[in-house]
Amino acid sequence: MFTVEFNSDTSVITTLDHAGIFEDIEMVIADNGIVYMRQFDESMGDYQMLFMSMQQFTDILTSYKTPEGMYKVVPKGKK
Repeated sequence: MFTVEFNSDTSVITTLDHAGIFEDIEMVIADNGIVYMRQFDESMGDYQMLFMSMQQFTDILTSYKTPEGMYKVVPKGKK
């Protein structure tokens, strides 16, 4: 299950582990092009953070069903 929330300067996607083994993961996409994912770590009592650019996030999404190899994603309209 996942949720999608739109705020004034961010979009937040939260995915929940159906088996209840892992903590929820939140992905925040900010208007300034920064994307970050966070997951609460109970042992630390804080979030673990992973920051990336929108280009890196696009690469990850594109790679999901791509065979092994090296690729470069070129946005539509750019060459």
